[in-house]
Amino acid sequence: MKQLFFEFILMAIFIIISGTYLSKFGDIIADKSGLGQAFIGGILIAMATSLPELVTSISSALVGAPDIAVGNAFGSNTFNLVILAFADLLQGKGPLLLRVNYSHLLSGLVGVLLSALVVFSLILSHFMNFNLSIFGVGVDSITLLITYIISVRMIYRYDQKNPLDPDDPVKEEDPNPDYTLNKTLLGFALCAVVIVFSGYRLTITADQISMLTGIDQSFIGSIMVAAATSLPELVATISAIKIGAYNMAVGNVFGSNIFNMTVIFFADVFYRQGVLLEDARIVHILTATVGILMATIILIGLFYRSRRSFMWMGWDAIAATVVYFAGVYLLFQLGLNVI
Repeated sequence: MKQLFFEFILMAIFIIISGTYLSKFGDIIADKSGLGQAFIGGILIAMATSLPELVTSISSALVGAPDIAVGNAFGSNTFNLVILAFADLLQGKGPLLLRVNYSHLLSGLVGVLLSALVVFSLILSHFMNFNLSIFGVGVDSITLLITYIISVRMIYRYDQKNPLDPDDPVKEEDPNPDYTLNKTLLGFALCAVVIVFSGYRLTITADQISMLTGIDQSFIGSIMVAAATSLPELVATISAIKIGAYNMAVGNVFGSNIFNMTVIFFADVFYRQGVLLEDARIVHILTATVGILMATIILIGLFYRSRRSFMWMGWDAIAATVVYFAGVYLLFQLGLNVI
């Protein structure tokens, strides 16, 4: 047992260090490539920090644990949105969403759309016994991947048409002359590799520790494993806040939530016992709905841009946090009832 806790802490330290450098390299790539913080945070860093979710869900599918695979994806989404609330607290007085541009509305709404598609699929498969598949992969999973690809193209095109927010300062000289773009990309890739390995080992140990409690698999996947795999997002977002890259921080969270939904497709490909969402329990609708509610609250806050705050946090961040813990409590109660 002590060895499991030691490995868990060690892997967490590796993720913290790598996540810190990941945000730094991401900021440099945004400057040198001209792609912008919103796109780099929403696509490049989001994919890198979401790799543990991808590895864990595929591993769960291979061992025939569809609830951990699906719960990990949805649980990570809700935990990521709580990260925004924590980032709001760290960045100082006033709501965090006042410091970012409107482009995140697009990625946030895409995340809501993808989650809603999965909820719709769960309803069809469990209440109407309707589920189509191609070579053992659900059509719903394929739809998620296609929607993701189209959405990434939309986000990229929008970011190109709207490269800077009027309030963002324009950098006239290179703040990192010692780093070339190729050198920065190599460092970014190395950090991503460390995060993948550490995230995978961290989730394995977290699963082993949590199994000793005998709690339901859905709760383990949606809360404990999801929190473990979201550690890279937490570190990367906090690191981005510390260097003043607010758009990158918010873009990382929304981008990770989008990518997490494609994790269901890849898990479905490796799940050979049937169709993933058809075999997953209906309880995941609760986690998905909590994530949709949280995202909607934050998107309303981003659009409305209220300057009111409490304890340095915007009311949207506070409301999203309350919804998250209410969802955790309900899911925990459902898990206890299954034991």
